[in-house]
Amino acid sequence: MDVIFKSIYARACMGAGLSVLSGLRAFLPVAFLALYSRLEFASAPRLEGTPFEFLERTWLLSLLFALAIIELALDKVPRLAPTYNAVIRPFKVLLGGVVFAAVMAPDDWIAMTVCGVLGLVIAGVAEQVHRSLRPAPSTEVTPAVLVSIYVDLVVLLATLIFVLVPLIGALLVCFLVLLVHRIQKIRARKHRGLRILKG
Repeated sequence: MDVIFKSIYARACMGAGLSVLSGLRAFLPVAFLALYSRLEFASAPRLEGTPFEFLERTWLLSLLFALAIIELALDKVPRLAPTYNAVIRPFKVLLGGVVFAAVMAPDDWIAMTVCGVLGLVIAGVAEQVHRSLRPAPSTEVTPAVLVSIYVDLVVLLATLIFVLVPLIGALLVCFLVLLVHRIQKIRARKHRGLRILKG
């Protein structure tokens, strides 16, 4: 079983799942990946001896977790959340590529490069879906704050689960694909309804 969890397929599933999570929270997935690698925890890939070894440095780990805490806090301030989310959006996409590439780094540079690009795409799609489903912000404690808390819990739990059972990451990617398909169908239905009204 340990051989299966540490195979290239398991790492690909783990990396894809972490890329989805990076589209939700920029810094938590890569911070935990680096921490798990440094602790050699469960099925976490070993970053030592790879181009991403620098992620395990104490000062960078501390910085990533500090930025993660700031992100979690600012996302729950109604007046700051829209501006902050607009600023953090490119970092979500970028770190989605970084986390997938880092997971695949122990293999070879081709897998690392291809998966890095794929991670950018996955994180970008996840971020866009999250943004489209997010309730409109207001000055009060709103469903947007509750959704933000739920997202925090999902990212924290899923980051741990993917390291323990990497293959589950593929399920999150499948869920993302189904969600995108569902959103597109709803939008198409709305546009069709608007065309009928205009007619």
